[in-house]
Amino acid sequence: MKNNKLLKSTSILMIASIAWMSSCKDEEKISARDTQDVTEEAVTDTYFQDMDDMAGVAVQSDAATNGRLADGRTGGRIGGREVTGVITDDRFKCSGATVTIVADLNSTTPKGVITVNFGTTGCHDLRGNTRTGKLFFTYNGKRFVNGSTIVITGENYTINGIKIEGTRTLTNLPGSTAEAPKFNVTLAGGKATFQDGTSATRESSITMTWVRGTTVADDKLVVDQNSNAHGTTRGGRQYVVSLLKELEFKRSCGIAVSGTKKYVIDGTKEVTIDYGDGTCDKTVTITLNGITRTITAK
Repeated sequence: MKNNKLLKSTSILMIASIAWMSSCKDEEKISARDTQDVTEEAVTDTYFQDMDDMAGVAVQSDAATNGRLADGRTGGRIGGREVTGVITDDRFKCSGATVTIVADLNSTTPKGVITVNFGTTGCHDLRGNTRTGKLFFTYNGKRFVNGSTIVITGENYTINGIKIEGTRTLTNLPGSTAEAPKFNVTLAGGKATFQDGTSATRESSITMTWVRGTTVADDKLVVDQNSNAHGTTRGGRQYVVSLLKELEFKRSCGIAVSGTKKYVIDGTKEVTIDYGDGTCDKTVTITLNGITRTITAK
């Protein structure tokens, strides 16, 4: 399987926007607390999407499809000799990471549980992220077959010091094709606990289509406009996220290349982010209470 790296982080953009928000003469229009809430929502969303991507990579591996390691033994370091060619994504390759695959070989369709143990000392990937704890991918059906599901849960799972909890369910939707698989992704009981002990909650329902191009570089991910999320910030404020226009991600670009997001905090503060016209220029237009600026992510 071609590793699906379409789900890229928007946190770089959000962090870059803080510098503008903090230095702007109109800083009274939005507080530091507001910018922190918006930034942390984006980061948390990115970390959940990263779990989706890892689940897709693992479930499409030979191990899950053909029942390799089906007796449930630990498969050594992922990418090591025992499982070379099964899972090659760099997020699984760090020292100490192990995979356990328990497959139901009596079923007519692939099903089972893949456990990825990142250990307790910190598993570092090539993108600068550090993970600890375990992730469980419970799969039922082939990845791109209508009705197939993957349920993602964790045990003391952290990424970059933030503990991520909740049940993430990916369901392949009717109308999916091999060229453009479509999924509904829900999050129930989502929670992010930060190193100072404070936490934010999150629930979401996202519909996305993976549009395959003629080459891997041409692949893109389209997030449907009806997608939404809501929860509470670390400070206890309510937030709602919706899309004014569907988001499009390109494999070769680090942020969305088109679409518009809207954040509403406590029912009063509204922030919109316009990602542009489809060009990967890493610039966006941010509007806060009628004040508009163009930001370039570094």
